[in-house]
Amino acid sequence: MNEDASATARALMARLTPGTPQPALSAEIERCPCPEEARAGMYLINGEWERAHKACQDLPSDTAAYWHALVHRHEPDYGNSKYWLRRVGDSPVHQRLLKAAEEAGKLELVAPEGSWDPVRFTDRFAERAHDGWTRKLDALEMEALLEQSFKP
Repeated sequence: MNEDASATARALMARLTPGTPQPALSAEIERCPCPEEARAGMYLINGEWERAHKACQDLPSDTAAYWHALVHRHEPDYGNSKYWLRRVGDSPVHQRLLKAAEEAGKLELVAPEGSWDPVRFTDRFAERAHDGWTRKLDALEMEALLEQSFKP
């Protein structure tokens, strides 16, 4: 992606607010000159899980599979989400989440063995989706994955 396209995509991302659908942004997301994985993520962050699902479900990358897992987590279809998370395996995103959990003193809730467990976090999300810390970590995961979506 060229520098202009990257700047356009990042300016659009800055206007997204997790959990607050902004229908006016849908057309901009659709026109965004960005990787399809990033488009899927922006749709999900914009509260459009069906469009996010359509954007990522047939893409072959691990990043797309990770978005697919998050789409199902937000649907909610936790079993399907965990299936996709197992397919993804380890991700660079996990280190950022692990650090955030450690800094919050909540490592034992999501990584009792010392490594990030995305399936365990999905279980926590299923049980405590409205908990402030769980929502914050979910938003951080999407932010980190969106950044990952722009990497080759």
